[in-house]
Amino acid sequence: MSGCRAVTKRAVGVMIALVLLGNVQLSRSNLEDALPHVDECSVCMSCHVDTSPAPMRLRTEDLLPEHFMPTDVKEKQLKPFCEACKGCTHHLHILARSGSKYIFNRTFHDEAGASNNWLFTAATNLTASGRAIVKVACIPVGKIPVQAHPQCLAELTVKFAKIYLALEKLVEECDLTDIIPKVWVQPISAVLPEIGYHIRWHAIWMEQADGISLENLVRLGNPMMHPNDLLDIMHNRLNKTQVVKAAIFDLMTSQCDRHAQNIFIGESGHLTLIDNERALYENGWCAMDSIFLPATKKFTINVMENAWVNKFKNWGTKVPQCWANVPLLLDYRCYVPGGQLGTAWPTGVQRCLAKLAGMSAEQIMHEYGFPNLVTATALKNRTKAMHEDGFESAMLHSYPVNPSPWRYRPAPSCCKIIHTDMYRCGVPWNPDTAIPFGDPIGGLPWRRDSPDPGSLKGQRRAMFEGGLSRSGPVDWLAMLLLCHCCVLDRPACCALSQTFVSNTAIEGWTQTIVFYM
Repeated sequence: MSGCRAVTKRAVGVMIALVLLGNVQLSRSNLEDALPHVDECSVCMSCHVDTSPAPMRLRTEDLLPEHFMPTDVKEKQLKPFCEACKGCTHHLHILARSGSKYIFNRTFHDEAGASNNWLFTAATNLTASGRAIVKVACIPVGKIPVQAHPQCLAELTVKFAKIYLALEKLVEECDLTDIIPKVWVQPISAVLPEIGYHIRWHAIWMEQADGISLENLVRLGNPMMHPNDLLDIMHNRLNKTQVVKAAIFDLMTSQCDRHAQNIFIGESGHLTLIDNERALYENGWCAMDSIFLPATKKFTINVMENAWVNKFKNWGTKVPQCWANVPLLLDYRCYVPGGQLGTAWPTGVQRCLAKLAGMSAEQIMHEYGFPNLVTATALKNRTKAMHEDGFESAMLHSYPVNPSPWRYRPAPSCCKIIHTDMYRCGVPWNPDTAIPFGDPIGGLPWRRDSPDPGSLKGQRRAMFEGGLSRSGPVDWLAMLLLCHCCVLDRPACCALSQTFVSNTAIEGWTQTIVFYM
């Protein structure tokens, strides 16, 4: 009988607990129902995620500046402060504070990035990992305390978004998706962690790259990586096929910002290239600058000392030493027969180059969704040269081309690096330390108050390059208008000048303007 009473007491206890739990859940539901919507708040410190995300945008022609910035600033400021609210689509985590990664037997942290744009991580069902990087422009809160008045460059963000989406189509056709993360544009409704500012516009989303950046791998980590362990990764784990693909992608798309933070390496040696928007001559000045491409500044800095390449004033009369920095093991020449790629393209790249070489710049712009004829023509010219003349010729002679101060003499490859007192090439290696005349900061003529240590004039090219068959006043006016507007990134003016140039029927009109002053 006592056993029955015990069972009955337990059953009653369970029933009471269930009732209380139901009441708690009901109360919580009622509380959430009573919360204001985030749209009704000026600031919300904690926002419940209870709203489905809007679909991602794939049509680049639909994107406008107002999609990437707040359009109701004054009205929003008049709304009440909310401690808690509902209606958000995502929880955001600031990338630089999103936790640590344990990889290569040590702990690393992701970099915060150098741009004005905020970088977050967020959950998503659009990637295999379930995570994505979210890049948001025009948040009127600085990433660092001294950045009191961050700029809102919505028009520039639209241009970069269109470049990202166009490249997304391009890498799919060229079978390069294994080295380029998936990118899309999607609206977001979320609050800035710890500050509560409501983000309620479009963001650029990208698949979170596996691994850590090359910068992290080489310089950071807890504990610091022993040089022999680092060299073992670079010599024995690094995916050599992907190194070659990375060089092809960076040349094809005229990448201008391929530094060590934009190259991720996974534990297996897998490579991922991130932040690919500074490409295709989009700023009307830089034609290529990549660790993967010999003859560019970022490559040359790993051959010689940074202070020499950048011509720092306190350099004096020292003779530059050529230390073989670890990123030189990303030289594609180490992994192709005879150190020459030529036209030995991977199958997908060969098919892609042949297609692009047969298209006009206008066709490329409309099919892929590039933001303007500047970027489309850069892709047209580069891929045509790659298809017809091969990798090396296209790298050195095709258009667009860098201004003279950024045209470096390719150093010989160093495919084996050892560490003694420092990193050195493990084979006989004697690079020429001569550097071009001109200012390497910006690629402009030398105007500093000290002598120019440069000694290379480089190959002088025509003032306007690339098949410009006429030099009448209309052509010159159009080219100068294009340069002025597009370099300053004035989209309306840039579009007008593109139309003007197109109407004058100039072939290759987007080619580099090189100033010799």
